[in-house]
Amino acid sequence: MATLKQIIDRIDDVLKQNKRIEWTYIFLTAVLFMAGIACLIVALVSGKFGWSLPPVFTTGFLYWPLKEIKYIRQKNIALATTPMLITKLPEEKATEEIQKLIQKLHESDK
Repeated sequence: MATLKQIIDRIDDVLKQNKRIEWTYIFLTAVLFMAGIACLIVALVSGKFGWSLPPVFTTGFLYWPLKEIKYIRQKNIALATTPMLITKLPEEKATEEIQKLIQKLHESDK
């Protein structure tokens, strides 16, 4: 059986990894958004309105990264509360709550 310190360290590692992934998504989403804005500016300045078509697609593509960022943040909140559950609740109740938490995290993957 893992000690409380090992569990908390493992949760902290997962939170760090999730934070890195989250910032990657944020950066790539910003790049996608800026590419759309650049195309729109080119269309307005050059008068070639064919350049205004890519922003329509880039805006549509923003849905998935933003959805993933939201999901990662929800997961981080759940993981951040886990040490509190472990330390403050009786062992049986903590086990039950952690099982519910894990089940909820896996259900939201689908």
